[in-house]
Amino acid sequence: GSSKKKAKQHVDQLKRLQEKDPEFFKYLEECDKELLEFNDDGIADDQESDEEPKSVPKEEPKESVKPITMEMVDSWCKGAEDGKIGSIRSILQAFRRACHYGEDSGDNSAPKFSVMSGSVLDKVMHYVLKNMDSILRQLLGAPSSGGKKEKISELMMTNSWKRNGNLMRVYLVNAFHMITEMTDDQMIAFTILRVRASAVFLAAFPSLLRKYVKTLLYTWARGRGAMPFISFLFLRDLCVQVGPDCLDTCLKGIYKAYLVNCKLSKSISGSKLQHIQFLGNCVKELYTVDPQSAYQHAFVFIRQLAVILRGALTERGPKVFCPLNCHVHMLELHLLLVI
Repeated sequence: GSSKKKAKQHVDQLKRLQEKDPEFFKYLEECDKELLEFNDDGIADDQESDEEPKSVPKEEPKESVKPITMEMVDSWCKGAEDGKIGSIRSILQAFRRACHYGEDSGDNSAPKFSVMSGSVLDKVMHYVLKNMDSILRQLLGAPSSGGKKEKISELMMTNSWKRNGNLMRVYLVNAFHMITEMTDDQMIAFTILRVRASAVFLAAFPSLLRKYVKTLLYTWARGRGAMPFISFLFLRDLCVQVGPDCLDTCLKGIYKAYLVNCKLSKSISGSKLQHIQFLGNCVKELYTVDPQSAYQHAFVFIRQLAVILRGALTERGPKVFCPLNCHVHMLELHLLLVI
């Protein structure tokens, strides 16, 4: 509308110019004829043709989200125990939703089943953590417990793994999310305890394996209650079952985590010393899993601890005991490896 109005004003100006100054108008006819031939006809049409009509975006119909009921969960649990793949997928989908409960996905990719009550959530979490390892082992044709990396490598070549191996990854990924996001120490410890049964399957997922090792080292060194002990058992199983792919990382990581806890401080409580004693025993235990591999690491680390010990001997007060304790543990480890 504004463009058409300006065009009309321009035409009126040219007409007035012709009346007031005919000579200049004649000059324009000779030098700039296009300016005088300006026509406002079709201005609105041209403008409308240049601009594409704005389409009002249509709202995509939202997929209806079905609430998960206790009856549905009971049906899935029974079907999963009978080896029905549909039930296993449904209960794992519910488990994924339970692990991410309360989080905003930020998109429209909400699962088909989303809403659940607190009692249903607890049922899903406890059932999956207690039973999914055995259910998936049976489905994939894996050993009923334990296993080695070599067996998992063979299993990955089978048709059952190619069809359903992703279900094990779904279980491990969402369990890992629980471990890293929950704040309840008892629930974290329980999750680590149950997922430990599936430790060997992490050999099939190297990137996820590295994430588990890093998190378990943290919960081992900084956790409270039963969490450090359960985390260490998980780490030891990984070293034994997965082998060299995991062993070197664990040996380096557990030493560094141990050393951080042995840093000098102005005062050391009895509980802190007891915790360091426990960590030192864990380090010795893990290094004896494979003495040949551990010796190279232990030799370097003992030299580093000797420097710490020398510095500690020049200090006064209770802070001396912490590095002394650390050094004694590594000397004991060295003797074990040499023997």
